[in-house]
Amino acid sequence: MENKNKVFKYWLDGSKNSLELAGFIYKKGYYDHALFCAHLSIEKLLKAKIVEKTNNFAPHSHDLLYLAGLAGIDINEKQQQFLVEVNAFNIEGRYPEERLEFSRKISKGSAEKYIKKIGEFYKWLLQQKEKS
Repeated sequence: MENKNKVFKYWLDGSKNSLELAGFIYKKGYYDHALFCAHLSIEKLLKAKIVEKTNNFAPHSHDLLYLAGLAGIDINEKQQQFLVEVNAFNIEGRYPEERLEFSRKISKGSAEKYIKKIGEFYKWLLQQKEKS
């Protein structure tokens, strides 16, 4: 890939922006949108790691487990389960029929818990190197 650094920076900067946006939106009370953006932050960071590892473009996928595998990130079973939970925020934040139901059941407390856990996972993920 000719512009690897540019593509890597695009995804990395986008991941930081999405995480910050999740915090801002959460403070405004839009918990479903905040969790959607938090999912995006992890997705974009994994895509940056894929570009870094493969010297190629990241796939058009939103599945965090799949992307973590392509990035060569070694995650344990508890982290895998967490990513499955976070994956739901992508679907539930994207499609109106799911989003309406999701926005009714997500509370401020549960959104806060997930935003915090996603932020912690994000920091951990930044430090990870791909497995050989």
